[in-house]
Amino acid sequence: MTTDITHADYPRFEAYLPVECAAPISGRPSARLIVGKTRFVSAAGLEILMPETLPLRTPMTVRVAQGDPLRAHVVWADQGTPTPAGTRVAHGVLFEQPVDPALVKQWVYRGERQAYARVPIRFPVEYGQAGTAGHGTCTNLSRGGMFVATREPAPPGSQVALTFNLPNLSHTFSMLARVAWMHRDETKPETTSGMGVQFLDPKPAEGALIDALVDRLCSEMSLALDSSPPTTPSH
Repeated sequence: MTTDITHADYPRFEAYLPVECAAPISGRPSARLIVGKTRFVSAAGLEILMPETLPLRTPMTVRVAQGDPLRAHVVWADQGTPTPAGTRVAHGVLFEQPVDPALVKQWVYRGERQAYARVPIRFPVEYGQAGTAGHGTCTNLSRGGMFVATREPAPPGSQVALTFNLPNLSHTFSMLARVAWMHRDETKPETTSGMGVQFLDPKPAEGALIDALVDRLCSEMSLALDSSPPTTPSH
């Protein structure tokens, strides 16, 4: 294995992507498949959230977003983080050989696209901006932000401090966000006023909780679409 390469030698980027890890089983010739999700990617390796803890130096083959297999090994493992999908453990995985930076750009691009997949959901949100406080309702959520329906949206470009609880979770989220856009039309009271906000550097544990919830809701929406009966064209 290559030992003179570290994660610090290459810039890393946040990207949440599906990853398959084939790790050996002690005493057996076959490998077992562990499905996880990347949290950070670089040319040197990955930070992967897995449903179990693997020993240090465990060799494996990883496939990011159904790409080509890459040989790697575990260099560190963190404590588990509870999520709506169960406990997830962060692992540092180092490639045996650095990958092409162009491949890393592809991963980041895919991660950015997935970060803006929105799911409909409703829960109360409190926010503060420039010494004033307000409240509203989140009506859709993504890994990168949310839309807050409120009668008094903050102006675009401003920073707001958000406080909220996700459904069925006791943890209270407190994070900064930037107002990307706002909508308020006093001439049309029937339209929903509010603001689209982008999360600013959420805590890793809170990001994992949001990510797991969005994943679960996306899966439920896909199953609902797959199980819906086909429409019959009218004549």
